[in-house]
Amino acid sequence: MTLLRKYWYIAIFGMVILIWVLINPSVTKNSSTEQKNIAFDQSQETEAFRKLEEEESITAMVDIKGEVVYPGVYEVDNDDRVKDVIKKAGGVTDNAVMESVNMAERVYDEMVIIVTADSNDPLNSNETKTSDGRVKINHADKGDLMTISGIGEVKANAIIEHRDLYGKFKSLEDLSEVSGIGEKTIEKIEEYIQVP
Repeated sequence: MTLLRKYWYIAIFGMVILIWVLINPSVTKNSSTEQKNIAFDQSQETEAFRKLEEEESITAMVDIKGEVVYPGVYEVDNDDRVKDVIKKAGGVTDNAVMESVNMAERVYDEMVIIVTADSNDPLNSNETKTSDGRVKINHADKGDLMTISGIGEVKANAIIEHRDLYGKFKSLEDLSEVSGIGEKTIEKIEEYIQVP
């Protein structure tokens, strides 16, 4: 076989391949589509990981109680500290004893933070009645509350629930925020209770 004939066969073979590719564009198209699909899948995977990381960074639900302005449950970042939760709860009250709280502690899901009160403050005494027999509205249990004329089981439960959710009553007017207690009820019970 001469050199010229070899070149001739190579040229014919190349033309056949070129014609075949031109007749069947789906080959290159499919290859391109596959590459695009792979890139799209990788993009989706990256986005899914990013969203998962974001969700994991805000997963802690923390319950703060006691001597804060707005006790309750707060959603916080896992990187937050106790001081951040107290700030979200409006800060502490004047009766708070901060020695009982580790402000630098990192929060975690289902954590309970209790800010205690000054036990030496007469208003924070565990006694539920005053020396003249009035009921201390901020410390009384259901039984004590039900000894007040005009306060039945339903209203007693409502007072305790409101107190647990929003903290101690600071004035007589605060009782009007309790479900089922209006001005007439307050007028009726005010001589039998101590607030705060």
